[in-house]
Amino acid sequence: MANTNGNDSDLQNPEKKICEKLKYIKNEKKAADSLYKANDTKRESKESSRGYKICCLNKAEETHNLYQDLMSCIVLKNYTKAGIIQKSVDDYCKKDDDLEKLINESSKLINDLRIKINEANDAACVMVNCVKECIIPKPKRGKGSKGSSVAKEVKDVSRTLTTISEKTSELACKGQNAFNGVVNIAGIQTFTNTGGLKSFATKLMDTMKILNDCITENIKTSEKDVITYRDELNVIVEELAEVNCTMLAEGSKSQGLENTRLFICKGECKEDDLDILCECEDEGDCDDDDDHYSGKNKQQSVDKD
Repeated sequence: MANTNGNDSDLQNPEKKICEKLKYIKNEKKAADSLYKANDTKRESKESSRGYKICCLNKAEETHNLYQDLMSCIVLKNYTKAGIIQKSVDDYCKKDDDLEKLINESSKLINDLRIKINEANDAACVMVNCVKECIIPKPKRGKGSKGSSVAKEVKDVSRTLTTISEKTSELACKGQNAFNGVVNIAGIQTFTNTGGLKSFATKLMDTMKILNDCITENIKTSEKDVITYRDELNVIVEELAEVNCTMLAEGSKSQGLENTRLFICKGECKEDDLDILCECEDEGDCDDDDDHYSGKNKQQSVDKD
């Protein structure tokens, strides 16, 4: 038969068994407390990371909104205006080229007309002189009515030739004025310098295009940053929730083990015949110390006898 006094080497007495369990509970509680503190530290780190990611996300959103506002309020408006200016200047340059062509053609035509009018005026003057000196006879005195008739015809021819001469002279003067006017227009057109406007408009458009491309690229980049920081924040939040749950679970485990120890050592269901020395669990005196229980069990055996 087995030794009922707890001296059989193959059996453990109840006190030792319970003390070993108390030691196991103590170790598990220490492990749970250690994990609780570790997860609490990890939680604080995750909360700091979450705050940092929230700050980064706010900055990224502010930057993205800033570039969006720049695009909507400044870049698009000025880029469109630059395009209109360039188109208008191109139209002006085209009209200027057409005007220059017309001026050259008009100048040539007016100059040719002026030369022909001058030639016509000179011819008219020669014709007047020729008619007066060679063709129209001078009236003779004393011929009566016939002489009066010839004199009248001479006056009519002379008057007509004079009118022709005056008209050709007037046309020559107007032709010269027209030619001078075309020359003035050509001079003004030369100094308008629409070619300089074209280079300015092209440079303005190129600059606005660079600005537009820069803002567009920054909008895309800042939008990617917003998405990236949002995803990173979501990951941190998930990890923080997991750490909180793990920390609380270890805290509950530690509290449960402590409650179990208290129930064993001080609980109402403790049997009177098990005189458990719970201080051994606190002082670490239960490490395979059979003598600790042998003397105690011998004393219990004597008392029962």
